Order: sequence, then structure tokens, then C-alpha cells
Amino acid sequence: SKWAIPSGRAKWVCSDIGITPCLSLILFDYEKTFCIQVLIIPRIMYHASEEIIQYFERDRSRQKREPITAITIATILAISGVGTGVASLVKGKEIQNLQMAVDEDLERIQKGIDDLAESVHSLSEVVLQNRRGLDLLFVKDSGLCVALKEECCSYVDRTGIVKDSMLELKNRLEQRRKEREANRSWYENWFNVSPWLTTLLSTLAGPIIMLILGLTFGPCIIKYLLKTIKDRFDVTKLLLLKANY
Repeated sequence: SKWAIPSGRAKWVCSDIGITPCLSLILFDYEKTFCIQVLIIPRIMYHASEEIIQYFERDRSRQKREPITAITIATILAISGVGTGVASLVKGKEIQNLQMAVDEDLERIQKGIDDLAESVHSLSEVVLQNRRGLDLLFVKDSGLCVALKEECCSYVDRTGIVKDSMLELKNRLEQRRKEREANRSWYENWFNVSPWLTTLLSTLAGPIIMLILGLTFGPCIIKYLLKTIKDRFDVTKLLLLKANY
């Protein structure tokens, strides 16, 4: 055979011509050129969004509650509700940022593979154009392959499969972006627009709730304490009167 064909889907990588699907043994310079077989596989690491969420989620530590009074329980529940809401918002924001970063990386990979496929397609057009020109020059000899007395190599363009896969990936990324924007609540939108205001309100929420609870139940507590002190004082006064008589 006058041509060296690599095994399987491998390619030849030569020191002078680079990557080639076949190698002419007649034109090959054994002293100055060396070639090896390689299998070109793009390295793409993909992780589903469920795996990322399961990896970053942690069980929230439970706070010890002291069952003293109804006011204490209500206060703790209110503060816990505010803290849980803020923590959920922050953790949800971190997961959302991570998903956006993953989508951006996938978009960069998709654009890079599209550019690579476009370059390979453009290179194939140049090679085929040169081949047609050489066939015209050797038309009297029935073409270039007949003039060289060699078997002709055929080119199979499979970049269309890559383009279809990248188009599907692009559509999926666009769909995920739309779903993420549709599921975003008004509070999350507010957090994105003015995070400093949301942080300020989250910080002031605890003292404001304590103040409201104090103003609501404070008079009742003070009235109960005054009544208890008065009853104790009356009992003490009766005991003193009995002791005198």
C-alpha cells in the first residue's frame, strides 16, 4: 500500500505537516520527518445541577431553645424565622451564582468548539479547492491521483454533528436561564437590585421585632409584676397585723 492509514478514528500528527488523516509513504521523508498516531478527544467535564446542589447543601445546625415564657418563645421564633429567611436567601444566591458560572463556562466551551468546527470546515474547503485546481492542471493525465499514480484520499465532513450538538447545548442553556429568571421571587429581584438595602433591613429586622414585641406585651408584663408585688405587700401587712394582735 502506498498510503499509511491510522487505525480506528486516530489521526497522524507529523513534525512537518501537522494533523493528517492519511500519509503518503512515497513522499514521506524517513530521515527528517516523524509521525505518531493520536486520538483527538475534547475534554469536557459536565456536572448536573442536582449534583452541585447536593454537594453544597448542608444541614442547618439547630439552636437550643429555652422554654421560659410565651414571649420568649415568640421572640425566638420570630428571630429564627428572620434568620432562616436570610440564610435561605444567601445560600440560594450562592447556588444561583454557581449555576450562572457553570452556564457561562459551558457557553465559552460551546463557542470555542463552534469556532474550532468552523476552522476545520474552512480548512477543508481550502484543501478541496486546491485539489480541484490540481485536478484541472493535470486534466490531460486524468487528474492528480492518476498523474501521481497514487490512490486518492476522500474527505468526510462530520462537523455538522458537532454543530448540532452545540446548538442543542445552547438551547438548553437558554432554557435554563429563562427558567431561572421565571422562578426568581420579588425579594430576590430586590436583593439583586439593591443588596445593601436588603442587608440593612435584615440586620434591623431582629431589633425591630424585639421592640414591637416589647411594646405589645410590655404593659401586660409590667401590670402583672405590679399586681404581684402589691399582693405580696398586702400579705406581708396582714401578717404584721396578726403578729401585733
